[in-house]
Amino acid sequence: MKVIIVDDEIIERKAMRKLITDSFTHIEVVAEAANGRIAIEEARKHKPDVMFMDIHMPGIDGIEAIRHISAELPQTKFIMVSAYDSFEYAKEAMKQGVKEYILKPSNKQETLESLLRVEKELTQERMLVEQTKKQLDETEKIAKQQILNAILQNEVTADINALYQKLFPDAQTAYFFVITGSDLQAISTLLNEKTYLAKEQGDKLIIMLLSDKKSLHHVKADALTLARFLCQSQPTATIGIGLPNSELSKLSISYQQALLASTQLTAKGSVPYGFPLLKENEDNTIRKLEKAILEAITTGRLEQATDYFTLYYEHLSKQEKSIQYLREWALQVKHSLEDKGVSLRETNVLEADTKTDFIELIRYFTEKMILQGEGNDPISKAKTYIHDHYRESFSLDDVADYVELTPTYFTKLFKDQTQQTFIDYVTDYRIEKSKELLRQTNLSLKEIAYKVGYKDPNYYSRVFKKWTNLSPKQFRSTLK
Repeated sequence: MKVIIVDDEIIERKAMRKLITDSFTHIEVVAEAANGRIAIEEARKHKPDVMFMDIHMPGIDGIEAIRHISAELPQTKFIMVSAYDSFEYAKEAMKQGVKEYILKPSNKQETLESLLRVEKELTQERMLVEQTKKQLDETEKIAKQQILNAILQNEVTADINALYQKLFPDAQTAYFFVITGSDLQAISTLLNEKTYLAKEQGDKLIIMLLSDKKSLHHVKADALTLARFLCQSQPTATIGIGLPNSELSKLSISYQQALLASTQLTAKGSVPYGFPLLKENEDNTIRKLEKAILEAITTGRLEQATDYFTLYYEHLSKQEKSIQYLREWALQVKHSLEDKGVSLRETNVLEADTKTDFIELIRYFTEKMILQGEGNDPISKAKTYIHDHYRESFSLDDVADYVELTPTYFTKLFKDQTQQTFIDYVTDYRIEKSKELLRQTNLSLKEIAYKVGYKDPNYYSRVFKKWTNLSPKQFRSTLK
């Protein structure tokens, strides 16, 4: 903590400096000032945490100096020092936010206690600022993921559009990268000051890059330059690039293009980055997409499987007898999974008739494949996540993202396997943990609430009573 001592009497300044230096190792006297004008200059230079300010000084007095300094450095605290026990001065000091007021000659203990009180106040304020900043950062992080997920799922609403405009007012256009062979940490370092949204999905990294340029031609050139730079820095990476667009509702097309380009680049294994080859031989593209869908299903990556299928469906819809072809393909996928030991005997793929039917088949295939993998059961992973993080704030979306399932599918799967809703399971676990603390400790109800993930002790008490028919106090009293 940095301190400046302001007093027109040099003896008083030196005595105060010695007292502070001898009493504390973590508090540094960074400057002294003999009048208000010098005090203002030193404050600008050192930006102190605390200033001992004499009231009566030649020229600019202490009160006036505080006005100037507070305007520039509102976080600086002041301890007024005066040889005059004047209530009027004290009142004026209080108007300027001064809470500590000591008289000359000051008592050493009183001076040190005043300094410690101000230090405690500073610490509490900084903790509050840090906590508020952390909450705002977390809220913004969630909002950005909502925007990205809405675009990827082609579900951009007016609310999402408004949120996007609020968070990124300078954005004119955007486009997608789908990256393989690298990770978010490495790419984030290389992107430096670029504005982007990112999501890891299976073995792919999805990046939505925002630009303040309106010219799609210029943005397209920037995308190629950036992709080239990233691939030079990450030799194992391939980057599929989607065409830029100025409309948020159409950016899902850019993502699909980047995904297709990524598939084409991985299959070719030559050029590591580029836009999709939209005129590539149709049969080759279809074969590559079939391979990509099967791989995503067998590795339990539902979102990737459905994304690839959307591309696959668009290509097949251009051909005759596309539904019959899709049924035959689905039958081949079924046989391939059965060869891996997955039980799908009751699944009749020949009844699928629409795009939605086939997507549901993919969901079902992926679910069965996930459950087949011992130790990779997503619900077991979800339970472990809840048990490890119940003290913290998290949502269903957070856990669904952790186990790589869509929130809707995760909700259904969780209820089917646990016979409880996600919220009920989390609540039940937190209440049981709070019971243990009520039994085994003398912690206050407020402390227990915080330890089991409730920021509002009153809300915790209401939930506890709803769950057990007893308030926490009543529950604790029954133990006695």
